[in-house]
Amino acid sequence: MADEFLQSEESQQFFGLIQMLQRSALVALGKMPDHEGNHSVNIAEAKAAIDLIAVIQKRTEGNIDEMETNLLKGIVTEMRMTFVQAPKDIATKKAEEQDAEELKKTFTEPSEAPAEVLTDEVKSEEE
Repeated sequence: MADEFLQSEESQQFFGLIQMLQRSALVALGKMPDHEGNHSVNIAEAKAAIDLIAVIQKRTEGNIDEMETNLLKGIVTEMRMTFVQAPKDIATKKAEEQDAEELKKTFTEPSEAPAEVLTDEVKSEEE
């Protein structure tokens, strides 16, 4: 049975469709670049793609073999977990971009960039 997994053209096309929806969700979550190589976030689009995969899972219940059912269930679970983690990942990415921008400013506009005081120029009484 395991040797027959995804061997039929119909099964390959079915999981090709699932993969397209999965990729769409990952692109919308900013986890993969779009066709132009950009990373952007569209939570509503990601949710729609994940929900479609879940609908397909529900509607195919009992119509696909056990291995395909388990694979589809795993994909839905993984995508939902990725979706739940997305806000934290987006916030982390924004913070990293802000830090990188501040660092860049240090080199491009040194007079306006944040600086650290390395020495204390207060004269002591001994001098």
